Amino acid sequence: MTQSDHQRLVPIQSLVRGELESLEARLQEILLSDIPLIENICSYLNDRPGKRIRPTILFLTARSAGKPEADTVTAGLAVELVHTATLVHDDIIDDHIMRRGKPTVYARWGSDAATLIGDYLYTMAFSCLAEARMFDVMEILARVTHDMSVGELMQLQLRRTIDLSEDHYMDMIYKKTAALFSASCECGAILGGERNGERSKYSRFGKNMGLAFQIVDDLFDYVAADRDIGKPTASDFSDGRVTLPFITAFRNAPEPVRKRVSDLFTVSFDKGKHWSEVIDFVQSYGGVEYSLRKAKHFVERAKGHLVDVSSSPERDALIVAGDYVVERVGNFCR
Repeated sequence: MTQSDHQRLVPIQSLVRGELESLEARLQEILLSDIPLIENICSYLNDRPGKRIRPTILFLTARSAGKPEADTVTAGLAVELVHTATLVHDDIIDDHIMRRGKPTVYARWGSDAATLIGDYLYTMAFSCLAEARMFDVMEILARVTHDMSVGELMQLQLRRTIDLSEDHYMDMIYKKTAALFSASCECGAILGGERNGERSKYSRFGKNMGLAFQIVDDLFDYVAADRDIGKPTASDFSDGRVTLPFITAFRNAPEPVRKRVSDLFTVSFDKGKHWSEVIDFVQSYGGVEYSLRKAKHFVERAKGHLVDVSSSPERDALIVAGDYVVERVGNFCR
């Protein structure tokens, strides 16, 4: 996470600082193990944590929806464990060697250990929920974990599909990413007691925020440098993953240009030689502009779902969190 990212998140997360601090303590505690391999990998994962956005919106939603009476920290813990497990598995599938500025678990310990530690994190998430008898949250996360697996399989199946439609892309990123944002808010609403009876509004807020979040992540590949985002750029294109910026440019470009890019995509791409050409293609034919506009559209739609929710500092922080999603990439697109 860059310094500017951290600064933008401070006012959003300050309202749930207590829950986030408890989350960090619980993560340190439950990931301890007398098996050295587990201990080493889990310590490594915790050494440079992510932004904790999903637990943050869960905690904010729980407070916004009412006065939480249940254990929101355990629910946030489970959400973060599921998210981390998906990242560990994604790095194996995508053959990624860097994440958050350091080698991935896959790169450092190999695919066998990374696969098993991902499984371990999934099982730990559901074990925590079962022990706390949080069966409503278990049901939601079981459903969303299934959706995320389907999304990953869709992405695998559609790899190297250069003429992927925008509708297929949206369906895929909903399952891969937005479903967990939606589930985080839905869990928060349940744990907040649903006093406002607005569980579906929070869930739809999370869905649209998650769609915007993934589009912005896909934009980074075409507008930022490796050092800015802590992972290699060009990874989507070189791995054969078609995302919205590329889909848009490919749709808009004339046939000779499409043919040239198709050849790079399917046959002869070399990052050192061709990446600047691909970036120019995406930017020249509207991929960046359209994708940023689409992300902003989803953020506005997300915020619209909270308009009629009772006003509170936590409700307002969720709205600011929606704006943060797009602001992450704003400086790169100017």
